[in-house]
Amino acid sequence: MRWLNAFLFRIRTLFGRSRHLSELDEEIRFHLERDTEKLMGRGLSREEATRQARLRLGGPEQVREQARAEQGWRPGEEFLGDVRFSLRTLRHHPGFTLVAVLSLAVGIGVNAVLYSMLRATWLREVPGVVGADRVVELLVARRGEMMAEWAYPDFTDLQSADAPFRALAGWKEREGVLTTDDNSTFVQVNYVSAEYFEVLGVAPALGRTFSPPEEERPGAPPVVILNHDLWRDRFGSDPAVIGRTIELNRTAYTVIGVGPEGFGGHDAIHSPIDLWAPLLQHPLLKSDDSLLWDRGSAWLLVLGRLEDGATIAEADAALGTVFTSLAREYPETNEERTARVYAFGTVPALNRDLDRIALMSVIALVGLVLLIICGNVAGMVLARSATREREFGVRLALGAGRGRLVRQLLVESFILSLLGGMLGTLLAFWGTSDVFFVRMTGLPDGSFELDASILVSSVVLILVTTLAVGLVPALRFSRPDLVTALKSDTGGGGRRVGRIHRFAASAQTGVTLFLLVLGTLLMRGVGRADHRDPGFEPRGLLVARLDLGQAGCESLEQVLSVSGRMMEAIAARPGVTAVALADGLPLDLVGNFTAVSLPGAAGEDQGSVSVEFTLAAEGFFTTTGATLLRGRGFEPTDDASSRPVVVITESLARRLWPREDGLGQGLRVRRSRDEEMVFTVIGVVRDVSSSRATEDWPQIYLSLRQAFMWPRVVILVRGEGEAVDLVKPVQTAILEVEPGLPIPRVETSESLVARSTQGQRDMARIAGGFGLLALLLSAIGVYGVVAFAVTHRTREIGIRMTMGATRERVLHTVLRDAVRLAVPGLAVGALLALGAAAAMRKELFGLNPLDPVSFVLPAFILLGVVLAASLLPARRASGIQPVEALREE
Repeated sequence: MRWLNAFLFRIRTLFGRSRHLSELDEEIRFHLERDTEKLMGRGLSREEATRQARLRLGGPEQVREQARAEQGWRPGEEFLGDVRFSLRTLRHHPGFTLVAVLSLAVGIGVNAVLYSMLRATWLREVPGVVGADRVVELLVARRGEMMAEWAYPDFTDLQSADAPFRALAGWKEREGVLTTDDNSTFVQVNYVSAEYFEVLGVAPALGRTFSPPEEERPGAPPVVILNHDLWRDRFGSDPAVIGRTIELNRTAYTVIGVGPEGFGGHDAIHSPIDLWAPLLQHPLLKSDDSLLWDRGSAWLLVLGRLEDGATIAEADAALGTVFTSLAREYPETNEERTARVYAFGTVPALNRDLDRIALMSVIALVGLVLLIICGNVAGMVLARSATREREFGVRLALGAGRGRLVRQLLVESFILSLLGGMLGTLLAFWGTSDVFFVRMTGLPDGSFELDASILVSSVVLILVTTLAVGLVPALRFSRPDLVTALKSDTGGGGRRVGRIHRFAASAQTGVTLFLLVLGTLLMRGVGRADHRDPGFEPRGLLVARLDLGQAGCESLEQVLSVSGRMMEAIAARPGVTAVALADGLPLDLVGNFTAVSLPGAAGEDQGSVSVEFTLAAEGFFTTTGATLLRGRGFEPTDDASSRPVVVITESLARRLWPREDGLGQGLRVRRSRDEEMVFTVIGVVRDVSSSRATEDWPQIYLSLRQAFMWPRVVILVRGEGEAVDLVKPVQTAILEVEPGLPIPRVETSESLVARSTQGQRDMARIAGGFGLLALLLSAIGVYGVVAFAVTHRTREIGIRMTMGATRERVLHTVLRDAVRLAVPGLAVGALLALGAAAAMRKELFGLNPLDPVSFVLPAFILLGVVLAASLLPARRASGIQPVEALREE
């Protein structure tokens, strides 16, 4: 029990310090008075007796220290004393404390945000999936290029092959419309094969999963499984929902099950699935059942569960054997096709390596930011510690050990890191809850929470930054030259700033220039895109996107009939001047692509030109405001009974017929992998922007009546005044024709144009934000280096001023050294920015990667910040009094 008593005594002494010290002092006084009286009894005077008693005792202070050491007071007391002393010191230097805490808060906060991203993507399991280590993704490769989509016959052949898979599942997502109680809403539907839930190890909370007969052929009785959240929100968690009929895409489906709570599908990154339906109920198969037997049509995605004991390598080898056999049996479609097996995870396997590289780049960048911040704060601590060498020397001379000084400086660093970590964690929580951040990362809302893992990561960062910030200054100044330190408070003089610290400050300027240049290039590129002519008139143009398949339309006649009635209702609204039908619009981020060639060209690739195509009906060019240079646009008579016609852009006409206008010429257009048709050019329009703002594809326009492909269309509405004023009237007109549709998505063309460059705007904001952060850090870093140098050159500067150097000369010298410090970093940063600009040329919308403004302006700004950061220590250096600097040592 001795150890327990000792432990309790230490606790009592730690928290009852004042009482125990009083008792100790009382005991010391008792012994002194008793010894004094004994000595006085021997004939000594009181003064001499008191002196002799103190000598016998050894001194009250020494007795107190010995008692503290023996009774366990010293460690706790000294630590609390260090904390109090550090808080008092930091409070007396508010500027230093504020800058250091804010700098560390930014670094720790940014790293906490990064950890949140990692935890939401790479470091967590998909909710609801059981035995995820046995689940795999299967991708197809054609000519070495990995693709996610399989041909359905290849999938069924693999199911029947001898391969180490317990189960295989195909799936295909699509947006649908759920109608309940006359209320229609958009929902996300995943059409899956019967083995889907077995592959993921998921059991329904209610009911059952799909049986093979329900998905073995199109037209089987429609059944559906509800997401648990949808069941709770739309059906009130009613167990009687099993067997109930609901309306999905205007088709009656019978509910057979409810998914488990928390399970929203195998893809945890994107929007959760609301309903699951049998694979062969997919709307694509209603209009094109060739997808079930055509090996040239890739549309299916595949998951699998490995047999117990099987490895990914074994499954990969078996898959290779299967596709080798398919290549021999079906050389026309499978000769250059193979497949690979990948581990299942939160991040999809397709492009996972590129995602990992991008993530590692972000980790490196964020880690570099924290490293720079730690270097900056360490530099500030170094500069401040240099002015405290006299204090350290006095403490060492009075008997303080080196370990005590190291601990004191580490306690100060810990307090700075703790305050910065607490503030940074709060900033991380606020930042990851921001809508802009969620949209930027592409992660679902609610992926980030301030939980124990975030707090633990912040604590680890606090401890790491404590060592990074405090260890070097502590070791550097805990062993000063006592003679030099005690002579003067100038900090010694003559010592030069460390190479590592100078290199770090120079590197910061390079990173800062790199980020500032990229941000400037991107912003100037976006500005260029905003002011370029798109080839049509987006002002006053409204776009209504419709999937008429949700209204039961599958054929061209049905689409034209329903859309025609909608267009008539829209045209009758006040303010509407023109209405047209198409399947897309310039800068809408969708895009359809094919290849064209002249009819006389020989060979598959001879004279072939890749183009973007749009299906359009009559009135399209008038409604969009595109300029028809020659010929005519489409007319109602351009249907399946007439010759195929095409309208092309001016640049394509010049490319194909440099010496002719192209009208009346034949153009061979690839309709599918094995089908080509010759179309007659009836019109040439001025060049129009592609669907993606960063690309510049030649374009062709085909008659919707001749080349109908799918029931997804857009109705284009031209109006007088502001297009946004017509949103409600257009939605009302559409719902009057088809009341069962959910409220259609209607937006202005100007918003589409702005959205087409949103990615570049976000990239510019990120680069600019990091650039401004790096600019602030560079200023702090340069200030720390220059202040450190000035502190240690005090004596040198005093000698210079004694020999006739003026204040202006000293000021000029210090500023010149700061510029020389930054120049190497500026040169390297400019070279890195030049390489990055050349690599991202497409994102600049035609802006020259060597744009002088984008390079010169950030360089001058950065140089100005460097000079401004150096000005304060430079003024302090120029104000040094020679007499004080050279006073007798």
